[in-house]
Amino acid sequence: MPPEHLPTRTYEAYTAVKRRIIDLTLPPGASFSEGELAMELGFSKTPVREALARLRQERLVEAVARSGYRVTPVTVKGAHDLFQLRALLEGEAAAIAAERGGDLDTLLELEKLCQASYDPDDQSSISRFLEANTKFHVTVATIGGNDALATMLQQVLEQLERLFHLGLALNSRSNEMVHEHQELLAAVKSGDPDAARRAATAQTGSSQLMVLNAMLSSDSVLSANIVATGT
Repeated sequence: MPPEHLPTRTYEAYTAVKRRIIDLTLPPGASFSEGELAMELGFSKTPVREALARLRQERLVEAVARSGYRVTPVTVKGAHDLFQLRALLEGEAAAIAAERGGDLDTLLELEKLCQASYDPDDQSSISRFLEANTKFHVTVATIGGNDALATMLQQVLEQLERLFHLGLALNSRSNEMVHEHQELLAAVKSGDPDAARRAATAQTGSSQLMVLNAMLSSDSVLSANIVATGT
């Protein structure tokens, strides 16, 4: 079932745990128990258990035999796979959006989201920016009217958010990303599906380069990779 249709306490636990994973409070490879997490968050074990089951489906956590859970480690291959999937989904979503166009309210919302920026030294600022970034791309996808496509893209972007946290903390790309968003929005407004597809694909490539450079310079991520790959 969609996360928003989970029981209230389970949904609250789900969003709380997911946010900690995305903003790297729970970093890749971190181990924890259901009880520890429930105590930290102030929930009973049942909603936390149900939330973790959902997060396992989304491949953000893994069950570890006899020792609880761990945050799914990130690897170069895993990042590449996600970006490849994003390019396929978002390129098509952007092209369809350009073909259909958007209503005035949606376009105004996208204009506002285009202006989001962040301070690389402020973790909460990065979190707010990445939430706005995900909302921008998902909103473009919803213009096309394919709900399944928009949902799949949102899931991929949310998995990528924790990698973006790592990349943006090491690189200031605020102005560049604002320009990229404006370029994509202009293509959608002009009704040019080829330009929209190119803009979306180029943005994915830029983000992938930023993330991979950050991953390869991060000792913590490289350590998680060793755990994940057994090398």
